[in-house]
Amino acid sequence: MERRLFGTSGIRGEVDKLLMPELITKVTLAYATLLDNCGLILVGSDERLPSRSIRHAVISGLLASGMDVLDLGMVPTPALLHVLKTLKADGAVMITGSHTPPNITGVLFFINDTGELPPELEVVIEDMILKGKFKRVPWNAIGSLEEFDNAIEVYINNTLQYFNVNLSGEKIAIDCCNGPQSYVLPILVELIGGVSIPINDDIDPYHRQRDPYPRPDNLYALSATVRRESALFGMAVDGDGDRAIFCDENGNVLWGDVIGTLFAEAELEEKGYGAIVCPINTSRTIHYVKERFNCEIIYTKVGPPSIIDAIRRRRHEVVFAFEETGKYIWPTNILYGDPAYALLRMIDLVKRKGTLSALISRYPKYHLIKIAKPIKWETKNALVDRIRRIVERKFKDVRIITIDGVKVVFDDGSWILFRPSGTEPVFRIYVEGTNKERAKGLIDIANRIFEEAYHAIGRDWFSAF
Repeated sequence: MERRLFGTSGIRGEVDKLLMPELITKVTLAYATLLDNCGLILVGSDERLPSRSIRHAVISGLLASGMDVLDLGMVPTPALLHVLKTLKADGAVMITGSHTPPNITGVLFFINDTGELPPELEVVIEDMILKGKFKRVPWNAIGSLEEFDNAIEVYINNTLQYFNVNLSGEKIAIDCCNGPQSYVLPILVELIGGVSIPINDDIDPYHRQRDPYPRPDNLYALSATVRRESALFGMAVDGDGDRAIFCDENGNVLWGDVIGTLFAEAELEEKGYGAIVCPINTSRTIHYVKERFNCEIIYTKVGPPSIIDAIRRRRHEVVFAFEETGKYIWPTNILYGDPAYALLRMIDLVKRKGTLSALISRYPKYHLIKIAKPIKWETKNALVDRIRRIVERKFKDVRIITIDGVKVVFDDGSWILFRPSGTEPVFRIYVEGTNKERAKGLIDIANRIFEEAYHAIGRDWFSAF
């Protein structure tokens, strides 16, 4: 299925280019047509400036299609989904740029199980738009519009019901990324008897204090705060609050692969069975869990739609899913990343089992490097094909996986993954080595392969005109 508008997660772009309000109104009309133009849809948005105009375009399309709308205003994405679950609404739309630069926004479409639209339905929507086959209703069938002001309360209460934990005055440092989780995570810590040390907890649509993408190289303030305050641990989220990156009590910022492995291990220990879902760019750290519990690891394409699709197909077997970017999904909670749930789950584990650094000390150590190369968006498929051919020519004794992009797995378990981003005009390259030197050697190899493919595509592109 070749998707033209939808990327790794929803539709993303700039409001004066791809994500124009007039296009989004059509997309929303098609989404409503998919739902038979009947029912209740929730709408939420993040803190970004572009989200303001897109939010009105979304609501306009929904009303024109006959859907009733509850406008939740500015909320974290998981808060929208908790309200969807609580009210048993028919779907939800979130306007958010998530982790991308502040000039980008996006639109995510959810169905009533709290997961994003399956990939095959995204294609149906795109076909509706291409052919103009979406439905509008007459003037006297326009949907109703109401505001809903209790989303944060619903989110907090829903999360607290799963846990019985008490911090007894201990400190947690939280980087709220100047987004709507500022209204949730510090309050959660206080409600369970802890002391919240908030960072970047004022709303800033420009994200001047920190890049919205939480990762080890931009969470130095979180790391320093944890050490200075002797906090139990730290946690940072992205702009719309669906990703969570943790920092141990020593200030070490940890990729989502490690924390995902910890959460997966905890679920398998407690349930005694289950499968784990994760994307193809996940670290081999997860194999620790596979070997310990003899469980199945289900690999998918990168992005929530593919992960959720795998959960839906194996709903009675999957106990946990995650992405290395910090999205942790418990199917019994909601079918999306939920930092509030992850925060209380981490507190529960640390209080019962020991420090975060001690909990992860048993895992094998690998070295991961991630880089992004700017590309012309229209060349991405040609680049993937060219890279695959170069890899097949250069390496004879490797395993090549093409679930998403091109992944090259070497005999020692080290690997390289080449894949175009689904949200930005960049080509992502991941390498994981058994040690730092191996990883550095692999990134040099990966760079050479990419440059060879890029220049070959450039020549082909030029000769086509």
